[in-house]
Amino acid sequence: MKPKSVYVAFDTYPAPKGAAVHIREFAQTLFAHTGSGLLLVLGEEGLPAWQIEGTTQIRRLVSDEQNYLKRAMQFGDFVQTHAEMLKNDVKIAHFRDPWGGMPLLSVENRAYKTVYEVNALPSIELPARYPAVTTRTCERIRELERRCWQQADHIVCPSQIIKNCLIELGADAGKITVIRNGAQPVDLAQISRPPDAPAQYLLYQGAVQSWQGIEVLFKAMTFLRDMPELKLVMCASGSKPRLKYLQKLAIRLNIDSQVIWHLKVPQTTVMQWLVGATISLAPLVECSRNLVQGCCPLKIVESMATGTPVIASDLPVVRELLEHGKTGWLVRPDRPSELARAIRILLAHPEQRASIGASAREKFSAELTWQISTRALTTIYQAL
Repeated sequence: MKPKSVYVAFDTYPAPKGAAVHIREFAQTLFAHTGSGLLLVLGEEGLPAWQIEGTTQIRRLVSDEQNYLKRAMQFGDFVQTHAEMLKNDVKIAHFRDPWGGMPLLSVENRAYKTVYEVNALPSIELPARYPAVTTRTCERIRELERRCWQQADHIVCPSQIIKNCLIELGADAGKITVIRNGAQPVDLAQISRPPDAPAQYLLYQGAVQSWQGIEVLFKAMTFLRDMPELKLVMCASGSKPRLKYLQKLAIRLNIDSQVIWHLKVPQTTVMQWLVGATISLAPLVECSRNLVQGCCPLKIVESMATGTPVIASDLPVVRELLEHGKTGWLVRPDRPSELARAIRILLAHPEQRASIGASAREKFSAELTWQISTRALTTIYQAL
């Protein structure tokens, strides 16, 4: 069976992180629109290289290459092979990064239209992940990104900040659509908090890259040592070296007795921890990745879906989702003492927590469900 569409992502799928949730929702929408589809992603141990689920095929690049850019080039070759074979059958090709985008766009006499989904720009994000990356390398990556947004038939991104960034870099504003991240509506009566959950706990969920602000959060916890019964649950995913570093940091800061780790747990388990949490935390740092490039934190949207009040950094990308004192509680970024003070305030005022959570849930239902986001995406596919 030859697929009628292809969705390309330089990410492991499935995986216990927000990107995998986004891939699932958008890929399913594309494949439902065209009738069948091929998902090209990264693989890892335990995942088959080829998988068929109904009218969907999943092909994974299996590679033990540790160097990010070398692995990206391998992925490009992997996508190129499939694109050439399917160029006359596929109607729409949707890609999330230049590593998959350039091979799709380089196919001559292709029959398919292309959608570039810009959740991140490697030219901005890589220096935050790999400080040794050179300026020259970032410039070359930027040129690949530029060719992708110039040649793609349409561009989608999850926040106005990212759209503004692309326009400033020279992208055509007329072909960019903002489609924010979403979440599935939650029936709170059907979800129970984990049986081993502490009586009262804070929750951080998601990836642990440097721009997420975990160091800031841990330092904030040092200001809360007088509340030993208050726990911080970390439903975290990330590389082994990064997670190991953070676990050692908790020990060095003498907060390890307050931190409970749950690594790479499935989404259903994350939702259980989220429903039972007193406060959800999104301490994003003030850096080019969050300020210039932008993002749309899935952890905030999912917290809104459950009515769990969020304390988050006061950044433009966060203000697209939350209003201070009404649907969330915003604090200046990179200030552990202020984050700790905000936690104390909301802990001391349960009625305010309840009000914030209820208002956030109302906003979520009106604006931020996956159904709303995927409907907007389907409209783009129809136009193409």
